[in-house]
Amino acid sequence: MKLTTASSPVLTPTAFQQLYQQHAGQLCGYLIKSLRGDMAEAEGIVQDAFLKAWEKRQDLRNLDSFKSWLYSIAINVLKQRKRKLRPMTMEKVETKCERPSPEQHAAANQELDRVMVALDNLPDDQREAILLVRLENMMFREAAVILDVPESTVKTRVRRGLLTLAKEVNL
Repeated sequence: MKLTTASSPVLTPTAFQQLYQQHAGQLCGYLIKSLRGDMAEAEGIVQDAFLKAWEKRQDLRNLDSFKSWLYSIAINVLKQRKRKLRPMTMEKVETKCERPSPEQHAAANQELDRVMVALDNLPDDQREAILLVRLENMMFREAAVILDVPESTVKTRVRRGLLTLAKEVNL
């Protein structure tokens, strides 16, 4: 989708709807992970992010960077809301698994809880970098654009965060 003028792309309501259909699901998935399973909050942030994107559509300079631009907006909305969010316990996170034995289920829950607690204890910048690069499978370059930092900074944050996680959960 290459609708551009000399200064910025032309985002018609139809084009924006196509971008919504293309990116909303993946963005929501990222936010659910970031919010430890709070689907309702993630969906609200997706809606707010797309609303802000529509309102600021004149700031978008290239449709090829729409995804990075949208994620940046969503992360800013998340940060604004984070102060208002109450902590969520692991019991509220829905998980699906193939009928493990009670012992396997308990062990898996304990392991997941340890990882999630360790992930929550990471500094925000490291946690965001890990979620984008490792869970969303983004390139370091793309995560750098979203986080508005150099690519080398994203690499450092991911490395430090993973080392801390490994120590915390004995991986």
